[in-house]
Amino acid sequence: WAPLATGQRTWLHHGELTELGSALAEAGPFSFIKLTPGHLEILSGQLTDDEITTLAGKIVVAGEALPGALVERWRHILGDGMVLNEYGPTETTVGTCVFPLLDTFDGVVPIGRPLPNMTMHILDTHLRPVPVGAVGELFVGGAGVARGYAGDSARTASRFLPDPYGPSGSRMYRTGDLARWRHDGAVEFLGRIDDQVKIRGYRIELGEVRAALITQPGITDAAVIVSEHDQRLIAYIVGETPDLTDALPDYMIPSVFVQVDAIPLTANGKLDRRALPDPDDTATDTYVAPRTPAEERIAAIWADLLGKTAGVHDGFFDVGGHSILAVRLVSRLQQDFDLDLPIRVVFEQPTIAQIAVEIEDRVRAEIDAQLAESH
Repeated sequence: WAPLATGQRTWLHHGELTELGSALAEAGPFSFIKLTPGHLEILSGQLTDDEITTLAGKIVVAGEALPGALVERWRHILGDGMVLNEYGPTETTVGTCVFPLLDTFDGVVPIGRPLPNMTMHILDTHLRPVPVGAVGELFVGGAGVARGYAGDSARTASRFLPDPYGPSGSRMYRTGDLARWRHDGAVEFLGRIDDQVKIRGYRIELGEVRAALITQPGITDAAVIVSEHDQRLIAYIVGETPDLTDALPDYMIPSVFVQVDAIPLTANGKLDRRALPDPDDTATDTYVAPRTPAEERIAAIWADLLGKTAGVHDGFFDVGGHSILAVRLVSRLQQDFDLDLPIRVVFEQPTIAQIAVEIEDRVRAEIDAQLAESH
């Protein structure tokens, strides 16, 4: 709308994504092109450096979290400030904030600071500001906030709220997006709050896990989902499997890493979940069968409780276990091995191999105690 309102030409692509690069090169040059990160990745493989140089004066990227590695080539070719990361929901007249890329970013590119006459608040569930670095929900206020949804007063009331941080009578829009303040005053967009999940009692933001992944050396893109049948965190990565022990707490580290050539996208540049490969197809790469009689007995109990076969290095909670099943597991282990076993063992040593070692140690300790008494 903005180019049309100022008398400029607007070009819309109606062809296939496989034709996007050639179509843009033929129709250009443009004053600016607006794309999603997914589209930008597609174009990166379709255009030469010379074609990028003559394609457009500016590239505006919006719609999803933008990995710094994805945009670095474009920033280098077009120059500092010619690639801009933009953010703004339709309900706030789209444009809310913008971040010109003037430097290299290893992780997620910030979405920047509010545009003139706009405000941004990152709040907790009680609508209180969160500290710098903490994840919260993004609220937008200012002149761009719409009146509401036509003919839908209930939805309007739930999304357009009084702005306690603005002038009297002002309102703010509840975006449903997760974000956090950086120390330099810019905002990082992390994904949808709908992607916030609860696994084993921990609340996890999938966008935060993805942000940690794409900051790792050797990873150019990633997607994180929760498997529906067993509530595992599944990471799809373009690059090498990373070590996240220093980047995330244990409960946020994905249970399965699936290497893919590219993250599949829909026609509008969003993640295409249906096109992601089945993570169970990769299970044979890491599956380790039971090696001792104790591991075989424990694995049989796991299979009965979980309804699936697990390797000796798979974590009980990573393959679908939960606290109630953990109680049943310990009860079965106590009966099968005829010994006392505290529930904490499953939480502290959650693999078949670890539990087998613990049981063997306890059985050996009981035998030694009995021998000592007999003498």
